[in-house]
Amino acid sequence: MSSQHEEMDTTSPPSGSGTSTSAASPPEYATAATLRSTPAQMSAAITVDLVVAAQTTEVLDHKDATLTTLQDVSSGIMELVDVTPFNARQDDTRKDIDDREANFLRMIDRKAPLLYEPDVVNHALRRYETFWLPMQAAHPDLNVIPPLDVHWVWHTHMLSPIHYQEDCEKLVGKVIDHKLLSSDEIQKRYDSSVRAWDAYCSPEPYDFLASQTPPTAYKTKCNYDIAGAVQRQRNFNYQVSLPHYTSAKFLSDAVKRYIQFLLLKQTYADQFLTPCYDFDIIWHTHQVHPSSYLRDCTAIFGSLLKHDDTVNDRTKGSKLLKGEALTKKLWTTHFEEPFWRRGCMFRGHNAPAFLGFESQDLAYISYGDIHVPSISLKDIPVQREQLRLKLCYGNKKVTTFNADLSQKQVTKSGFSLVWQPTESSTCASIVKFPFERRAAKDLTVELEIFDKMFLQRKDLIKLIGKATLDQLLPPSNSKSAHNVAELQLKASKDSEFTAKVNVTTSVNLNRELQLLVGDFVERQLSGDSHLAYLAQCASLNRGSLNANSTVHIASHSMVDTRDGTKYTVQVIHSAPLLLSMILVYGREQRLLSMAHLIGADSLPSRDQLDNNLVPFLPHLSNAEERAFVILNKEGDYAIIKGKWSGFCRKQSATKGQKAKPGNPGRLHVDAFNLLKNTVQKLEVPSADGSTLFLIGDAQARLPGKRIECRSTNTAEQIASIFCVSTLFVLCNPDKVRSRSDSTSVGHQAHKWPLTLACGYGRQLPTNRLLLSSDQDGLGGCEIAPLLMCGVGCDGAACGACGACGACGACGGCGGCGGCGGCGGCG
Repeated sequence: MSSQHEEMDTTSPPSGSGTSTSAASPPEYATAATLRSTPAQMSAAITVDLVVAAQTTEVLDHKDATLTTLQDVSSGIMELVDVTPFNARQDDTRKDIDDREANFLRMIDRKAPLLYEPDVVNHALRRYETFWLPMQAAHPDLNVIPPLDVHWVWHTHMLSPIHYQEDCEKLVGKVIDHKLLSSDEIQKRYDSSVRAWDAYCSPEPYDFLASQTPPTAYKTKCNYDIAGAVQRQRNFNYQVSLPHYTSAKFLSDAVKRYIQFLLLKQTYADQFLTPCYDFDIIWHTHQVHPSSYLRDCTAIFGSLLKHDDTVNDRTKGSKLLKGEALTKKLWTTHFEEPFWRRGCMFRGHNAPAFLGFESQDLAYISYGDIHVPSISLKDIPVQREQLRLKLCYGNKKVTTFNADLSQKQVTKSGFSLVWQPTESSTCASIVKFPFERRAAKDLTVELEIFDKMFLQRKDLIKLIGKATLDQLLPPSNSKSAHNVAELQLKASKDSEFTAKVNVTTSVNLNRELQLLVGDFVERQLSGDSHLAYLAQCASLNRGSLNANSTVHIASHSMVDTRDGTKYTVQVIHSAPLLLSMILVYGREQRLLSMAHLIGADSLPSRDQLDNNLVPFLPHLSNAEERAFVILNKEGDYAIIKGKWSGFCRKQSATKGQKAKPGNPGRLHVDAFNLLKNTVQKLEVPSADGSTLFLIGDAQARLPGKRIECRSTNTAEQIASIFCVSTLFVLCNPDKVRSRSDSTSVGHQAHKWPLTLACGYGRQLPTNRLLLSSDQDGLGGCEIAPLLMCGVGCDGAACGACGACGACGACGGCGGCGGCGGCGGCG
C-alpha cells in the first residue's frame, strides 16, 4: 500500500480548531475529540448526488468531433464470452444511472491519451483561456459541452478549487460553474454545443485536431500550473481505472467514507489528513461542481476546502506518510469500519506510461491476415440502376458486392454507399485475405455501374483503382493495427469519370511461436537497475525489499517459426517479496508488456459489488484466489484470475472403510479483457482432461512448447499464456515433485515445459506456501493476508501498508502511503 499525492487544506480554518502542529511530528491526542457533526448532518450539508455524479460518463470522441457514448459494458459491466451475454441496460436497478466522473477519467486515460501530450495540453490551455472561459462568462450555460481537450484541462483546473476561483476571477471576473451530464443529455445537446462554440469562437474549430497550433508556445495566464497537474492526474486516473470504480454499491460506500473523512477534517481542521482512492474520486466529483462545492464547504467549514495534488513525497518520514499514519489513527478512534479498504488503495506503481514501456513496432509485420471491416464508395459519377464492386488481391478474387441503385440518387452531393457487417453478424469484418511482405501484391478495386435490360448490361461504365500492400497496412509509426486506404477509381480508357473508395483495414497475425526454455538463476536486485524498479512496483510486500533482496529469474525465447521474429520472456519470482512478474520484450529488448500479481489493495471483494455485477467485475474474495494484471504502455490490458478446485489426496483403506482415490483437481480461470470488456471462463485441464487452453487470441498446451497467436497484441497474448501457466503453479495445492519423479498420478507439471518455464519447483509465493503454517522462507512474518485478505480484513492491520515504519510500532498503517488518497489535509 502506498498513498497518492494530493494535499487538502482550508484557506481559513474555523475558529476553535486547535493549534497547528508540524507535519514532521503528528500530534498524540490524549483523549479523542468529539466529532463536531454527525454523519447525517454532514450528508445533509452536501447538495450534490455524489453517487450518480461519480458514476455518469461524459464522452466526446475527439477523433472525428462527433458524440460517442461508451457502450454499457464500458462502465465496468462486461460481456461474458462463450457463457452468457450480458447487457447492463437489462437491469432496472441501473437503467437510470449513466457513467459520469469515473468513466470520464477512464475515457481520457484509454481513449484519448493524446490529451496528456505537452504540446496538446498547451494548445488546449490557449483554447480554454482564450475562448471557453470568456464564452461561458458572457453566456453562462451548464448544458453547453466543451471540446474534449478544453474539457480535460477545465476538469483538472477545478481540482484545485482555491486556484480555480482565483484564476476565474482574474481572467473573466467570475467563477464559471460546471456540472457532469449524463450520456443522454450529451447526445441531446452536442449539436447545439458545437453551434454555440462556432457562434462565439469562430474561426477556431470545435474539434481540436482541426485547430491550427500556433508556431510559439502559449503562455498561460492562470497562476495555477494546469499543465503540471494534467500529468499528475494521469497517475490518479490510473489508480481509479479498474472496473469496480463504476459499481453503484462500491461508490455508495465510498460516499459514506467521504462523509467520515469530512467529519475528521472538520474536527481536526489543523491537521494533514489523507484519503483513500475510493473516496478521493468522490471528493474530485464534488469539486467539479464548483458552485455546489463552495456552498457546501462554506456550510461545513466556513470557507472553501483546499485540494492540492503537489504533495507526493513517499519517502520514510515524509509529511505524506506521517499524515496517513495520523489519519488512520483518528479513523480507528472514531469509526468502526477500518480505514484500509479492499480495492481502494495505491496499486503499487504509477501509470504504465511512466514505467518504461514501448509500443510494438508494426512496421516489422511480415505476414498475417488483412481484415476489411468496412468499404465506402462515394462520388459516383453517373446515375445507373445497378452497381458491382469487385475486390482482387493480386490475381485472386477476394469478394464482390452488388447494389440496386434504381431507387437512389447516387449523384446527389454527399451520397455514399457503405458495406459493413450487419448487427446480427458474428464477424467484425466483411472480408479478409492473407498477405506476405516478401510476396506483396496490390488490392484491385473494380467498379461497374450499368443499366439492366432483360439479361443484358447497358451503358456500362467501368472504373478501376489499386492500393499497394503498404497502403493497406498500418503506417510504420502507428500504435494501432487499423488503417484507411483511399483509392481513386478511374476508367481504363480516356474518360473523365472517377469515383472514390475508402477501404478500412485491420491486421491480424497468425504467429506460431516456439518456446526455448531458459534456466532459473538467483539474482540480487541492484538498487539502480530497471529490474529492481519493476520488482518494487510489482511486489506485494514492498516493505521487505532491500539492497540484499534476491529474485529467481529465467529468460525464455519465443521464436516465430515462420519469419524468425523473437520475443524474450522473463519470469521473476520471490516468495518473501510476494512477487511473481512476467516481462515480455520485443526487438532490441523493447519492453512491450508486463504482468504481475495483484492483491486486495487493488481489487475488491464480491461483497463490495452489486450482486448482478459480481460475475463481470474482477474481485478477490477468498484466500485461494490469485490474480495477475497485464499492462502495456497504454495501461491495463487484462486481469487473469485463477482458483483451484477439486483437489483431494488418495486415502488408503482402513478398518471398516474402503480406499478413496485422489483427484488432482483443476484450475478455474476468469480472464477479464479490460479493452474489449469481456469475461472468458476456462478450465485447465478441461473437463475432458485436455491441457490445451485458449485465452483471448492465443492458445497453448501446458505440456507443449508452442504458442499460437492471432493478434497484433502478441506480447500481451504471450503474457496471458504465461499468466495462466503461472497460476497453474501458484494455485496448485499438490506437493512439489522433482523432475525425476516418475509417478504417473496427478498432473505432470514437474515435466511440462510451460509450467517449468513459469517456475515450478522454485521459491514461489504459492498458495501451498502462503497458506501453510511454515513460512520460514518468508522472513518470519505473516504476510499471506497482504495478498489474500478475506472479506472484512483490515489490510493495514496485517502489514499491507508495506511496513515502512512511519507510524512507529503500530504494526499496521505504517504510513507507507497505501491510503491512495490525495496526500491529505494540510
